[in-house]
Amino acid sequence: MNLDDMARRLPAERDLPAARKQILKEHLMTELRQADPTRSRTRRPRRTVLVAGAVLAAAAVAIATAVVVGTSTSPPAPHTAQPAQPATPATAAQLLAKIATAAARQPNPVVRDSDFMYIRSMDAYTDNTIVDGHETSVMEKLHERQIWLPVANICATGLLIENGQRTLISPFPVTKDGTIDRHPPKGTPQLNFTCPSKGHLGHASYRLLQAIPTQPGALAAYLTAGKKWTNDDPPTEIGDMIRETIMPPALAAALYRLAATLPGATLVPHATNAVGRAGIGIMWTSTSAKQVYKNEWIFDKTTLQFIGERTYDPATGKLTGESAVIQQAFTAKAGQLP
Repeated sequence: MNLDDMARRLPAERDLPAARKQILKEHLMTELRQADPTRSRTRRPRRTVLVAGAVLAAAAVAIATAVVVGTSTSPPAPHTAQPAQPATPATAAQLLAKIATAAARQPNPVVRDSDFMYIRSMDAYTDNTIVDGHETSVMEKLHERQIWLPVANICATGLLIENGQRTLISPFPVTKDGTIDRHPPKGTPQLNFTCPSKGHLGHASYRLLQAIPTQPGALAAYLTAGKKWTNDDPPTEIGDMIRETIMPPALAAALYRLAATLPGATLVPHATNAVGRAGIGIMWTSTSAKQVYKNEWIFDKTTLQFIGERTYDPATGKLTGESAVIQQAFTAKAGQLP
């Protein structure tokens, strides 16, 4: 069942209680700004396709106070009493319903339009390189990834620090000296949105996420309309929304409730993220950019918070990527640490 069918089968919004997407290229500007068109990563979080331009010189980063909305995944101290583990749900749909309830209970952070979403993770994905017509695939080593994304305006410049490199994130071209060219020469493909912008599916600011409708029918219709940006199936769209962002509680709850109605999910009672944190998983076999892949969402068994993902080759079952969410926060500037 696709989202159009779901939207038609859901009851009218007035009868519902009030309540909350690396393979696809986003648009021509993004495609033209890829540093090396012969390289791609298997199911790398979509945010990387928006990275524009040159590596910046290493510099000291000022540490500032931030609103922290996630915590470290360090194990508890020895002899610390552990909360009782809830009973394992029998199906993926039951687990998603519980995850939605837990998400809805989270507090709403107070953030300013000038702030940035900060996500720190540990990642390893497959590099696919084509040389002289021959493709090779090599799994990266697990490494730290830090990203700062604008809260209100995707035209603002974000930052990615990964593998020791500092890279600007912008929808505009980046010059060789690392500055943003907001007035590129004639003939340069133009943005297909107007700045300032809250963004769109596949490149959403926190303010856009806050504005997405959370009633089931309206949310299904919104995701269907957003396929012009993503062209992915529903599980992929939802997965790319939760992968590397800070989700408003109402939208997170609504997305998990919607996912619970979709066919094709299987429960993974014992799942582990990239740093070995035990959890519970949901496995999807999905299609993105006409490629079939298997993707596992991993949640903490106690808090039911999203703590990472694993991706697999559907033909061989071989691991092609993994991640672990370490920390999420809001900071005043790109480059500041919480």
